[in-house]
Amino acid sequence: MGMNLIETYDDLLCNCAELEEARKGGGQVKGLYAGLIGRGSVFLPYLTSDGIAFAPSRFIGYAENTVLGHGRLEGRHGWHTTTRVREILRAQFGFTIWNVVDEAANSHYQSFCGSLGIVPRRSKKTFWITPEVGDWLEQNTIDHADAHEEIAALEHDVLIDTSFPETTREAIVKARIGQGLFRRRVIQKYGCCLITEIEERSLLVASHIKPWRDCRKDPRECLDPENALLLSPTWDRLFDQGFISFTDRGEMIISDDLTQSTRKALGVRKRKIKLTRGQVAYMAWHREIHGYE
Repeated sequence: MGMNLIETYDDLLCNCAELEEARKGGGQVKGLYAGLIGRGSVFLPYLTSDGIAFAPSRFIGYAENTVLGHGRLEGRHGWHTTTRVREILRAQFGFTIWNVVDEAANSHYQSFCGSLGIVPRRSKKTFWITPEVGDWLEQNTIDHADAHEEIAALEHDVLIDTSFPETTREAIVKARIGQGLFRRRVIQKYGCCLITEIEERSLLVASHIKPWRDCRKDPRECLDPENALLLSPTWDRLFDQGFISFTDRGEMIISDDLTQSTRKALGVRKRKIKLTRGQVAYMAWHREIHGYE
């Protein structure tokens, strides 16, 4: 059989549909499907009518693939398909989505395998988290607050801005503080609170340095993980309200509006964090609007 790689996002979706038919089928096809899912290492999670499912890169990357014919593909290699799937996702969503280790996705993958009686191979799993799936994982992992009314106008601006692909516009609108793709990107990039080094996900807040309402000139800033500090709740609130900021060297600046008694009660003292070059650029904006410059 030939080894043509997929060319479009629709090609990818067709392969996912082929996997869905196999998942709901039986006999030899069901057995081959179980092998694909259990042996895979790189997956595209996708949503179905009954939850979340997982498509292995090595399968969905080949054009017009079938479960029965996949084993007859000569010279198939996951490196080629992983690269192509990444290219297809970038063309579809307007930004690169890397396949990364993701604890929530892996947990759902393990449950997915268990529900099908599949014993997955012991290997590191990585996942492409698309905007839709990122939003679903957040909704099915932790509770979160509704969006603030103040971002409604920006959402409208983003949705009608045809200079961005429709899927990118939808992704941006979903990227609210504590939600979806933005929060996941920030956690994956920084891993812990930049001040306390706490790693407990439920206690981490992806705090925009430059907030939603001020990203009108370039709404893609809403999704940029460089436009963020990953903080525990108290430090997030202090930063969001402008009681603290940081110099280009990451040295904490404390506002005179924060009383000494409050500083003592909260344990606020000058600290230093490591900022990326991108964070430094956004931080200059934060200092300016909160009167530090």
